[in-house]
Amino acid sequence: PANMSRTMHFGRDILSAPDVDLEDLLNALAPSEIESLVNEMAADPDDRHLPASVRTAYHCKKDATGPLNRDSLINFINEEGINTPEKEEAVKYEKGLKRGKVYVPKYDEATLALMKKNQEVAEAVRLDDDEEAALSEATTQDLMTLAEILDSNPQEFIMEAYADPLKYYEPDPPNTTNPKEAISKVVDNQRNSRSIDERDFCELFDGLRPKQLPREVAAVNCEINDFAISTLSLAIENNNTLKSINLESNRISPDTLASLFEAIASTTNGVIEIHVSNQAQSNMG
Repeated sequence: PANMSRTMHFGRDILSAPDVDLEDLLNALAPSEIESLVNEMAADPDDRHLPASVRTAYHCKKDATGPLNRDSLINFINEEGINTPEKEEAVKYEKGLKRGKVYVPKYDEATLALMKKNQEVAEAVRLDDDEEAALSEATTQDLMTLAEILDSNPQEFIMEAYADPLKYYEPDPPNTTNPKEAISKVVDNQRNSRSIDERDFCELFDGLRPKQLPREVAAVNCEINDFAISTLSLAIENNNTLKSINLESNRISPDTLASLFEAIASTTNGVIEIHVSNQAQSNMG
């Protein structure tokens, strides 16, 4: 289109410029000009892909005087720093004396108006010197007495943040579950089975196969392993009475959880709720 913007470079229209080969331009340059162009293009201090010696346009062309001796170089730098005389100061240092031009900050009108308003508020509430001295030596009881005289709330003159004694809460009773008794209840089709040791979980889960109870199994934070869960997967395939399973905070691997979900998906069981969150991080990958 006629109104298309034209690309300008150094004040010239590139689109209307004659076609010039880049190789011809480089061949027309002198070696020193090419070296200067390369150094200028490569001198990028922020390019982390370039070596440190290439990130600057300055390149030392002096010949090496010999192999690098690190200890000798460090000793030379230390001696050079010690033997170099200090520069004389135009104004000698004195404690508390500012040398040179003192910095004076500049503020806009809004900042100056705010500073003036804050100063007026500070002047309005400022007390006399004798009043400031009297209040600085007053105790908490003196301030409370003064508040009563002024008909004010004494609590406003003392620290409002204070420490209450800690409330005592009765600890949870110890777990009195007998694992062997719990297993026998499951095998005998009884209720009230709770968490047991890891070795007995296989026997516990295996006892769920033909039973009509329980309707809920909860084994939270019992360090159950994959082998026990595999036994549970086989047990719930034909158990249509068990409705809820809670196996949170255990050590079940993802593959074993997948097998458990496949067993729950079977149409021959009645599980409608399952909790398996917060498994061991090492087992979850």
